[in-house]
Amino acid sequence: MKTLINLSLLLITFASAGCTPGLCSRSYDVRFVSGPQIAIDGSLDEPAWQKAFSENNFILPWKNEIPPATEFRALYDESSFYFSFRVYDCNLVVEKNFTGESTVDNEDRVEIFFAPDDKLKRYFCLEVDPLGRVHDYAASYYRKLDSSWDCAGLCTAGAITEYGYIVEAAVPLKTLKTLGLCSDESDLSFKAGLFRADFYQQPNSEPQVRWVSWVDPGTKMPDFHVPKAFGCLTLKND
Repeated sequence: MKTLINLSLLLITFASAGCTPGLCSRSYDVRFVSGPQIAIDGSLDEPAWQKAFSENNFILPWKNEIPPATEFRALYDESSFYFSFRVYDCNLVVEKNFTGESTVDNEDRVEIFFAPDDKLKRYFCLEVDPLGRVHDYAASYYRKLDSSWDCAGLCTAGAITEYGYIVEAAVPLKTLKTLGLCSDESDLSFKAGLFRADFYQQPNSEPQVRWVSWVDPGTKMPDFHVPKAFGCLTLKND
């Protein structure tokens, strides 16, 4: 009973703080599961993940090609927001030596950005490579990046598979609240961008990259750090 009360209080706190996602070109409903049911190990074999909606409608905004297959799922429980990516990639680019967060910048990776609103006055970015290694940073429009920011309580795991890789992660709900992802209206939605950097190696050349996105940012050159690159995630308890 105490757990249910705590969850209710948390949801009331989110709702009373309010969320103002604005109009969203894409949206995703994050289903509730009573926890703990998910272990962050990169396997996605818990039955709970089958309750999450599968989002696989990703695009290559800057290339006239069929996008590489990518699947996103998300859930939440009494304490955490969970997300996963299942990535299909036959040409992985992963650095052997991890020398710091910037190592992730030159690798295959998935990305999720969070923002309180469309203005992007301050938003938050998690970039995770196939081994679960993270570059997390805060930012403000336009492209003012703060890599000293760390996502409190973030837990990640990655696993290379026969078809590509899996990334699994958990963010405490209290961290989302602290980041101000809900502010004015009485819903549980916030702005989010879902992305992928798909590096590939061609013979006798430097690695190339395809930029995969959930939403078309509408820019001439590859750029995820614009308001139109964000859709909405909504926490649903039904």
